[in-house]
Amino acid sequence: MHKNWYRGKWRVSKEVAPIVVEMLNSLTKRGLEIKSEGEIYEFFSYHPVEHWEGEKNIIEHQIILFAALFPDAVINCEWEKIPDKNWQKTWYRYFKPQRITSRLVILPPWEKYQAKPNEITIRIKPGMAFGTGTHETTQLCLKKMLALYPKEKPQSLLDVGTGTGILAILGAKMGIKDIMAIDTDPVAIEAAKENVKLNNIRNIQILLRSLEKIEKSFDWVVANLETSLILSRANCLKSCTKKTLILSGILKGEVEVIKSVLDLPCREINSLKEWVCMLF
Repeated sequence: MHKNWYRGKWRVSKEVAPIVVEMLNSLTKRGLEIKSEGEIYEFFSYHPVEHWEGEKNIIEHQIILFAALFPDAVINCEWEKIPDKNWQKTWYRYFKPQRITSRLVILPPWEKYQAKPNEITIRIKPGMAFGTGTHETTQLCLKKMLALYPKEKPQSLLDVGTGTGILAILGAKMGIKDIMAIDTDPVAIEAAKENVKLNNIRNIQILLRSLEKIEKSFDWVVANLETSLILSRANCLKSCTKKTLILSGILKGEVEVIKSVLDLPCREINSLKEWVCMLF
């Protein structure tokens, strides 16, 4: 049990908040305490005193890189030493059921919830990897999958960059039988396996593997990735897709370059704040 902690008090412009949050979650695996969202995101990160020096050095190096890439953005952090926190109570306070649509609710593992008829619930342990349902790109994917499934009834799904496994889990709960979830981050693989177990799912194959090594194709391919990763893997994404490709993690200003590089008919574009989900 850690006795003392350092807390980072963050103020970050909304355009860079997702990458800063992802960096912190990947580094600490402890989750964040979100205070407010808007033009400026405010949140806390927590660091055991015995790990703080090393984590602080990595964080400050990353901040320098982010500041160079986004010179007009606000990326500020103030550090303070605090006494031990009761982390279980922190999770209970800040992670409550989140309704994505009238049919889908995302829950933390400890939350008691009585599902309504025809309602899908997914339990996700927060703080280990990207994709708890709070970020716009994840919500866009979830909504598109829910809307599209009754029309297409896919039999197979590939979730590229699975993170917490939330998209693969939704696929299984909708009725898709053959599901593969891949990621190149061991932390994400660990998180996805834990969340699949939490949801009592047994038909998802979770692999620490790059997309380039996938040799079969799937009715649906879903990829919630940064645009640079989508562009660099465009040919692989196309070759793995039998029928439908769902892409998210894309900013509105990046739509045309995605269309150009993929060179596929774009069937639909949905947006949430500055993010879009593209259906091919």
